[in-house]
Amino acid sequence: MNKRNATSADVAILAGVSQSTVSRSFDPNSRISESTRQRVFAAAEQLGYQVNKAAQTMIKQRSDLVGLVTAGLEDPFRSEFLHKLIIEVQNCGLRPMVMDVSNRQTIDEDLQGLIQYQLSGVIITSGTPSENIGKAFIKHGTPVVLVNRAEHSDEADIVNLDNENAGAMAAEAFLKSGKTNLVVVRAKSPSFSSVMRAKGFLNYIHPYLDKGIVQASEVFCEAGNYESGYQIATQILALKNRPDGLFFCMDHIACGFLDAAKKQLSTSDLLSIGVIGCDDVALASYKSYDLTTLRQPSTTMAKAVMQTLLNRLKLPALPPSKQAIAAKLIYRSTLTKPSSN
Repeated sequence: MNKRNATSADVAILAGVSQSTVSRSFDPNSRISESTRQRVFAAAEQLGYQVNKAAQTMIKQRSDLVGLVTAGLEDPFRSEFLHKLIIEVQNCGLRPMVMDVSNRQTIDEDLQGLIQYQLSGVIITSGTPSENIGKAFIKHGTPVVLVNRAEHSDEADIVNLDNENAGAMAAEAFLKSGKTNLVVVRAKSPSFSSVMRAKGFLNYIHPYLDKGIVQASEVFCEAGNYESGYQIATQILALKNRPDGLFFCMDHIACGFLDAAKKQLSTSDLLSIGVIGCDDVALASYKSYDLTTLRQPSTTMAKAVMQTLLNRLKLPALPPSKQAIAAKLIYRSTLTKPSSN
């Protein structure tokens, strides 16, 4: 038999199963015994059978593609999380398709191209992609999962880090360490994650402000990147009443600050300032920074996102869900863990 012309019917005959069983064997979400699935796979390999993806898409009205929408990869955590998402999509027997919508001039054209693929679902990651992107896919009946994008949605499922509680944890850590002059730093351009982290930080501090126990303020750097953290250091360190506790809503802003501070302060002065970041990107653990931070568990987040999408595909009529993933405080040298004594 010409292997290039092998069909699902040929595979069914060789494997001793029905043609529908062959089709279900190549669907990772179908309930079928592993022994039968492997028998079908062996027959398919022997015949050189290839699944007709176009035909499957026509039958199911959706492809095995999952759109991963992001607005640039400059943010180290976003890049790390996207990598984990790609792995989880593949582990679920689906294929990832990444789309960068940071170029606003071509966004409409890019969206139309992606919609034509009849995606199984779309995952919109953190950052600042337009809200209209999710609405465009929902309008076409494509399930959408928002990640660190919103507190509430009437149409899309949501998976967030518990950003507000992460900010509160940073504030609590400073208070336990005896810090009394606190500053939270985030980018001028508001992202959902940073806004909620700053909100959680300031809300936790508020009762102590009323009692005059601590001082707290919010400072905005130019952007959410290393360079902006480096630049804002001069402004912060020049304050007459220099803060002794700094919470940066993103790790790489904190790393930029630390590099600048090392050049402007003595070692003893630098050590007197507690610094906490958020995300726990790889850079935070480097010995040159050794940054205390709130860990955003990228693998846990990716698994939760994919499980949410699979649940939506199985039960499309369910109301939109919301899940908050807990952050974990990782103590390093920029703020050491207080003694339990």
